[in-house]
Amino acid sequence: MSDTPKPKRRWMPVLLVISLAVNLLIVGVVAGTVLRFRGDDRGRVPPGFGPTLYHALPKEDRKALRGQLSDMRSRGSHRRSEDFSALSAALRTVPFDPVAVELLLAQQAQATADLQTALHQQWLARVTAMSDQERQVYADQLEDTVRRGPHRRGRDH
Repeated sequence: MSDTPKPKRRWMPVLLVISLAVNLLIVGVVAGTVLRFRGDDRGRVPPGFGPTLYHALPKEDRKALRGQLSDMRSRGSHRRSEDFSALSAALRTVPFDPVAVELLLAQQAQATADLQTALHQQWLARVTAMSDQERQVYADQLEDTVRRGPHRRGRDH
C-alpha cells in the first residue's frame, strides 16, 4: 500500500456548482416560458390608455397623429433646452434652492399635460369624424389591442 494520499480534485466541486447553476437556469427559463404563455391573464398589467388608443387607430390616422405630435414636440424643444440649462444651473447653485427646481419641474409637468390634452383633443376629433361603422371597427380593434397588447398587432395592419 502506498503512504502517499491521492491528490484532491479541486475542480470537482467547482464543476458541480457550475452544473447546478446551468440546471437552475434552464428550469427558470422553462418555468418562465410556461407561465408567460399559458394563456391566462394572471399578473398581466393592462396597457397604457393613451398608447392603446393610438395603436388601435387605422394606420393613416396614426401617421397623421404622429406628424402632429412631431410638430408639437419640435415647437417645445427650444423651451425644454432652456429648462434643462436652468435646471443645471439650479442644481449647481449654493445654497441649493429646492423651490426653484420645483418650479422648473412644475413647468415641465404642465407642458407634458398640455401636449397630452392636445393629443386627446385631436384623437377625439378623429373618432368623432368616423362613421358609425368605422367606430365599430375601431372599437373592435381597440378591444383586440387591449387583449394582445399594442405591440402585437396582426400583419393586416
